[in-house]
Parts: sequence; C-alpha cells; structure tokens
Amino acid sequence: MRMPFLNRDYLSVLEQIAEDGRDDLETLEETLRYDRKKLRHIIKGLQHKGLVTVRYMSGYDVLISLSAKGKRLLRSMWPESMLPFGY
Repeated sequence: MRMPFLNRDYLSVLEQIAEDGRDDLETLEETLRYDRKKLRHIIKGLQHKGLVTVRYMSGYDVLISLSAKGKRLLRSMWPESMLPFGY
C-alpha cells in the first residue's frame, strides 16, 4: 500500500477515530482541542484521501469513521496498535 503523506494533525485525528471506532465532530473537537474550522479541514483532507467516511446526521451532527483504506493504513503503520473492534 502506498503511504499517503499525513502530517501530525491528520495522524492525531485518525488515531482518535481508531481508538473510539468512530467519533462525532464535537467529540473530536473536545478530545483533540482543535477548533471546528481546522478539524473540518483535516476531515475533508482525510475523506479526499479515502481514509475516513463521513455521515451527516440530523442537524449539524457529523459521524466520522475509518474507511477500509484508513484501517489498512493504520494497521500497516502500527501492526501492534490499539485498533479495536477487529480492525
């Protein structure tokens, strides 16, 4: 698998999503202490790279989870990682 370039912020978001299995935007904001604009930018970048899937729920709620490609990437980067839920 060809490794996409990911800066520290992108990797932090991926790791946080992997730890919880999926996250909403508000939880990611609180956990990572990123402002909403920055977090939306990161998520759009990860979505463009095919590493996360984004589901828009009612209102402004957004649910973000790792895509199959994102799971494979994290597994290849950290084979002994904390990826829960059988990733």
